[in-house]
Amino acid sequence: MVVRTPLYPVYADRAHFIDFYGWEMPVWFNSIEREHMAVRRNAGVFDISHMKRTYVRGKRVTDYLDYLCGARPSALKKGRLAYTHVLNERGGIIDDGIVFRLTEDEFLFVTNACTTQRMSSWMAEVAARGGFEVELEDRGGREAMIALQGPTSLSVLKDATGLDMASVRKFECVLYGRLLVSRSGYTGEEGVEIVGPSQDVLEVFEGLLGKGVEPCGLGSRDTLRLEMGYPLACVDFNEETNPYEMDAQRFLDFTKKFIGREALENLKPTRLLKGVLTDDRVVLRGGYTVECSPNVRTKLTSGTLSPVLGKGIGLGFFPVSVEAGSRVSVEVRGKKYSATVVRPPFIKK
Repeated sequence: MVVRTPLYPVYADRAHFIDFYGWEMPVWFNSIEREHMAVRRNAGVFDISHMKRTYVRGKRVTDYLDYLCGARPSALKKGRLAYTHVLNERGGIIDDGIVFRLTEDEFLFVTNACTTQRMSSWMAEVAARGGFEVELEDRGGREAMIALQGPTSLSVLKDATGLDMASVRKFECVLYGRLLVSRSGYTGEEGVEIVGPSQDVLEVFEGLLGKGVEPCGLGSRDTLRLEMGYPLACVDFNEETNPYEMDAQRFLDFTKKFIGREALENLKPTRLLKGVLTDDRVVLRGGYTVECSPNVRTKLTSGTLSPVLGKGIGLGFFPVSVEAGSRVSVEVRGKKYSATVVRPPFIKK
C-alpha cells in the first residue's frame, strides 16, 4: 500500500504519479523539460514530504550526532545546516542528508525516503549501543515539506507569503511562526526548503501556485540534480560505496570519532564516481554500458538528457585510471555513442 503526502489533495487531479519507495509521488505535471527549465529560469515548487525527517534531542545529542555522522554537527551554530554522510562499520554509505541545528540540544536530520527503515533502525541502534539517551522523533504525516527552487524563488516567496529570506545566508534556517525555512536545495539554483505542520505548508504551497509558480515532480528533480552531478541514494550509491569513491572525503571530519572511520583510514579507492557527456543528443539511463577501452567497461548508475545542454549526461563509477577528458562510448539500445568523461557538475552555476 502506497502512502500519500499531506499535499496530495492539492494536485491529485493534475499530476502523473509513480510509486517512489512506497510513496505515491508526482513524477511530472506538464512535462519534465518544462518543469526543469522553469527552475533554471524562474522558479518551481516540489512536494518533498516523502523525505525522512528525524528530530533528535537530548543532553548528549551532539556527542551522538558527531559519532553517527561523518561531519561534525556539534560545530554548527544555531540556525546552521550541514551536509553529511551516515556510514556503517565498514565505511559504506547508509545514507546522506542535511542536519539542521535548531537549538543547543535539538537537531533536525533530513535523509532519503529509500532508506527510511534502515535509518530508523540504525539511528536507534547507535543511540542504544552508545548509551547516548537521545530522543528520536519522526513526525511523519503530521508534517509536510516543500522545496521552492530557481533564480526568482526568494522574490516570489516574499510576494506569495511575506516571508523574506534575502538576509538569510545559504545553509542557514530561520523559524517563521511554525515554519522552518532554510536556504537550501537539490537543484544547484537559489532556493528554499520549508518544513512544518501539514496545514501551514499546504497554505504556502497553494499560495505559490496561485502566483504562477510551476509545480514540479520527481522527474525534473532528477534531471536538475544530474546536471549538477549530485548523487542520489539507492541509485548512485549504497552501503557498498564509500565516501572516497564518491570524491566526498571533504565532508568527513577525521579529527573526531565516527562510525566507519577506522575502515576508511587505510582505504584506497580503485574506482571513482565521474560523469559522461555525449557528443550527440541522446537519453542516457542507469545500467547503460560505457566502454572505456576494449578491455575496460563500466555501467552508468543514472543518466538523462540534459535539457540545458541538449546532450546525454550520466554518472557512473570508473577505474581510477580513467581520467576526466578520456574519450569513451556509451551503448544505447545497441548503438554506440561517443562521449567524454567529465568531473561534474555538467553545468556551471
